[in-house]
Amino acid sequence: MTQTQQTPAVDEASVEAFAGKLITDFAGASSTAMTVLGDRLGLYRAMTGAGPMTAAGLATATGLNLRLVTEWLKEQAVSGYVVADGETFELPAEHALALSVVDSPAYVVAAAEIITGFFQSLEKLADAFRGDGGVPYGDMPGCTFHGIERYFRTAYVNQLAQTWFPAVPGLVAKLEAGARVADVGCGHGFATMLIEELWPKSTVIGLDFHEPSVAVARARAIEAGAAATFHVADSAGIGAHGPFDVVLYLDSLHDLGDPVGALRAAYDSMAAGGVLVAVEPWSADDFTTAVGSPIARIGYASSTALCTPGSLSQPGAYGLGTQGGPAKRLALLAEAGFRDPFLAADTGFNLVVAATR
Repeated sequence: MTQTQQTPAVDEASVEAFAGKLITDFAGASSTAMTVLGDRLGLYRAMTGAGPMTAAGLATATGLNLRLVTEWLKEQAVSGYVVADGETFELPAEHALALSVVDSPAYVVAAAEIITGFFQSLEKLADAFRGDGGVPYGDMPGCTFHGIERYFRTAYVNQLAQTWFPAVPGLVAKLEAGARVADVGCGHGFATMLIEELWPKSTVIGLDFHEPSVAVARARAIEAGAAATFHVADSAGIGAHGPFDVVLYLDSLHDLGDPVGALRAAYDSMAAGGVLVAVEPWSADDFTTAVGSPIARIGYASSTALCTPGSLSQPGAYGLGTQGGPAKRLALLAEAGFRDPFLAADTGFNLVVAATR
């Protein structure tokens, strides 16, 4: 250090406050791991509606190791997930709605599985940072895909027919009358089959380039006796299965390597007056307005660890990411040729953008 350089002043209170924030975040990450265990092992399900339970009672009910169940319960108690009186532990009904009651509007436990996938992918992500940025979806762990399915199922069950689709003028009427629908990036096919169930006059086709996901979707369709069909196809290949009256991108537009090319292919596959709808994770046009938002924090982490590297691994390598706000999505639709793209709904958790052919 030269004589003209000075050590910058450090605000000790700010140091302490930020270190405390880090510790709080690390505590949350630790609890996330314990949440995955509780979910996978059926501990939350066993506690749901059971009232106060001893550790021995929970261990007996689940067939799990008493010593570890005891320690897990204490971790859950100090984290505020369960309540305890020193001898017994109880999962409040309000907490069960988020942790164990499937199809509750608050059922968000599966997000922990997605985050687990981030940690399992750290080495591949580090290599991507040092290289071209891409991590193929086929290289990502299975818990990521199952977590995504379960997490977004909550929104599909509670938002798709109630909020998202009614916000798009004419869409529900098309589905009720009978439309040919493409669900692009269908994953395990839950939304595809839900749409078919809700609007039985419509014909619904699921498309996804991830072969393992399509295999799961096909198996579930057979098990459910669903008429929806599923095809391994990239987004540019939609025309081979058209024409369509409705094209949907349900949490998939940002995953594409070439979203403009995909949207142009969708445009070409659609009948006149057709409707395109893209439901995306919530984000803001100006990220500085979302500083501190838990939804934005999860969104940017997902974008960095999953969606952007997945896009960068594909031809086109566009890297849209899950964030960036509605303006970027609307611009893509306009660039692809769609008329008057608009933001149909902003739920605080999702953005619904739409346009007509």
